[in-house]
Amino acid sequence: MVRRPFPSICGPEDLDFNEVFFTDVRVPRENLVGELNGGWRVAHGSLGHERTMLWLSFAERLDDLIRDAPSDQEWYATLLMDAQALRLLGYRQLSGDRDPAELSVLKLLGSEAVQAASLNALEERGPESLVHPARTGPYNHMNNDAFIASWFERYVRSFAGTISGGTSEIQRNIIAERILGLPR
Repeated sequence: MVRRPFPSICGPEDLDFNEVFFTDVRVPRENLVGELNGGWRVAHGSLGHERTMLWLSFAERLDDLIRDAPSDQEWYATLLMDAQALRLLGYRQLSGDRDPAELSVLKLLGSEAVQAASLNALEERGPESLVHPARTGPYNHMNNDAFIASWFERYVRSFAGTISGGTSEIQRNIIAERILGLPR
């Protein structure tokens, strides 16, 4: 196994993303998780749990943006509606009426709403929003500093949300095939 971390644009010490390569890996039968050659089923189940955690974190990021970037512009109304829609759709999933394909809707809506609102907040605040490092929200001992960092950092970090748990393109394919019934 080879792991190759790569830093984010936010800083060389930010190594959240890695490329991992498995070459000629052999797993003893007693260490198999699930059936032989059934790894995708196991991975798919794990992705469902990851997407649940992701939409919940996107809901928190949207709440942070609502708090930290009030505006009288149209994008802010969209942010308020996206946050409400994400929570209402998500709560339905948490109620036990869980459709794995619908988690793709939550993941896609949440990640792209955070990205759009972060860009709008960045643009509305003009050149001073590019000052980095900076703090754009109130300190909270439970918060990750990245979520109250400069508007530039908030926007740049939003791209990770469109990749983790399956890219936005993958989510669109899942929605098209499994929810809308479109051909592959």
